[in-house]
Amino acid sequence: MKKTSILFALLCLVAVSVSAKTKTDYRNALVLAYSQANSVYEDENIKLEIYDEGLWASNKTKKTIFIDLSQCFKFHNGQSTPFIETGERDKKTKGENKKASKVGVSTKDDQYISIAPSIGQSQNETFIIQMTNYIYGKYSTTESPSPYGEFTEYDKRLLGIIEELVSESKEADPKGKEYVGTVSRHLLEDESINNIGVTVAYSFNKKSEEWTNVSISTWVSDVIFSPYYIEMPPELKKKDKRGFGVKESSPAVVHIKADSPFEFDADKSPIIVCDWEGNYKKGTFVLKSTRISKKKGNFFGRLFGGLFTFGTTWFVPLTEVTYRQIQHFDGATSDWGKLNFVSDIMKTEQDD
Repeated sequence: MKKTSILFALLCLVAVSVSAKTKTDYRNALVLAYSQANSVYEDENIKLEIYDEGLWASNKTKKTIFIDLSQCFKFHNGQSTPFIETGERDKKTKGENKKASKVGVSTKDDQYISIAPSIGQSQNETFIIQMTNYIYGKYSTTESPSPYGEFTEYDKRLLGIIEELVSESKEADPKGKEYVGTVSRHLLEDESINNIGVTVAYSFNKKSEEWTNVSISTWVSDVIFSPYYIEMPPELKKKDKRGFGVKESSPAVVHIKADSPFEFDADKSPIIVCDWEGNYKKGTFVLKSTRISKKKGNFFGRLFGGLFTFGTTWFVPLTEVTYRQIQHFDGATSDWGKLNFVSDIMKTEQDD
């Protein structure tokens, strides 16, 4: 009996020591889930979809469709912006210097996007425009992100919900300095903190005098504040690259310590996971992309090669690769072990 008790105690100690080693280096995420029912527009000719942080279009006909960018507008929280901007406003937007007097002035050739005729079920959608330009950036309780300098109702609701979410998240570990709790809110349209949409003009002829104008808009129906980390895919080694078979790498996985607000297509996600970092004392927070990119190239090879090219190769930029990314909701009660907040998104990982 005594030997059995000793053996049981030893097994418990081993189990405790193993679980104690489990650690997750994490950061905080503000997850914005847009209403799926309103993220798609479709008529007999064209299908528009908002997903993966962008607007995408599909041609349902056997003829080429042209989208006239000069007649298209993007909407964010009730404010509209043309797809093509010109003049002083455009120079400020693009951060160009005094030499950029003609930047943003489109020609007849580049103000159209053509969408190829439908040739089968495997045809890919055409990317039209990025939809997250106004989401990422610095937010403040004293300065409105609006170009007009006034807080909109969306701004006020966003700041109010952030106050609630971070306060409740902190309650999960009152003695700690970081936010480890998962908090969520489901929102109706008139309660939403963010609304995005577009008006698109399309035709079957560039020279047409009659263009069909269609609109699509959606809003954040669910907002989640929770820990997250990035699981990077394993790098292919030299031996793995041998031969001529396809060597397709796995996507990076954004692990979110929360329950999914709804079921969605992983390749057409209407959910944006923002990297969140705030300063409560200053009343500011920053939203950044969680997309991972790495520069490819050999530093020593470039250094050595530059000796024979009079330094030319030193100024050639390294190739930057952006990893395909999917989102995975692990669950609000999932066991991530000991949580350790890190300052860099590239340092997020889980150790077993």
